[in-house]
Amino acid sequence: IDRWILSKLNSMIKEVTESLEDFEPTKAGRAIQEFTTDHLSNWYVRLCRRRFWKGEYSTDKISAYQTLYTCLESIAKLSAPIAPFFSDQLYRDLNKVSSKESHDSVHLAYFPEVQEKLIDIDLEERMEIAQKLSSMVLALRKKEGIRVRQPLQKIMVPVLNDTFKRQLKDVQDLILSEVNVKELEYL
Repeated sequence: IDRWILSKLNSMIKEVTESLEDFEPTKAGRAIQEFTTDHLSNWYVRLCRRRFWKGEYSTDKISAYQTLYTCLESIAKLSAPIAPFFSDQLYRDLNKVSSKESHDSVHLAYFPEVQEKLIDIDLEERMEIAQKLSSMVLALRKKEGIRVRQPLQKIMVPVLNDTFKRQLKDVQDLILSEVNVKELEYL
């Protein structure tokens, strides 16, 4: 999950940089918002909740914290042209804790650069499948009035090609645990 959010972060950095270079700050702002809301907050932080709060201060916990820090710091730097005051406050608050950078303001810091080697499109596609499928199943549960606490026997998913089937198999366990279903059947 850390590799996925870092891949998504770098894809977003690329999109925001291109949008700002094309003088389209609205498009850049929407990319930052989508990443922050849909991916970082509603997916990464929620799935890593146990890593943040449970257990001892292990390598896994440190990795989760460092990944989240990297995302927040990048968001502060990317948002600086659009939301200067909030971005500066976020950057200074993060830097106060870590003393990672010597700049006093986000506006003096270097703009994030894309690390192409961290972008994994296949991984991003697999997690997108997991997010969409989980969302659809949870919406069906809500519509039918079946709480997530009540386990269901199985869900059936139409498979259109081998690539989709492989990607779905890779995230099958994540989907099943998210929606509290015992089995996934491929149609």
